[in-house]
Amino acid sequence: MGEAPDEDLAELFAEVGSEAEEVYMTTAQMLQTKGRTEGRAEGIAEGRTEGRAESLTQLLQLRFGTAVTQAHLDRVATATMDQLTTWTARVLTADTIDDTLTGDTQQTSS
Repeated sequence: MGEAPDEDLAELFAEVGSEAEEVYMTTAQMLQTKGRTEGRAEGIAEGRTEGRAESLTQLLQLRFGTAVTQAHLDRVATATMDQLTTWTARVLTADTIDDTLTGDTQQTSS
């Protein structure tokens, strides 16, 4: 259902009564609240992923120095949270940056 002009809604509510208007407004408010909540959750998840990527980038640069290329940085920037979590654990024990950024997302065991 598309958006209806205010005049059309007022006319419709006059025909169906105030209860229908109340139900419509309550439903609209619930949908609006749901949208805000989902938007916040997505924003928080994005922020966490970006923060993890920034931390991993710093760790890679500290551990591997000039071996870190733009391709490595691009890979980190586009990684999923699962990949970032795995790679952050690997950076502590991997011998090379390529060992750190292998494709699977299984945690390395100690």
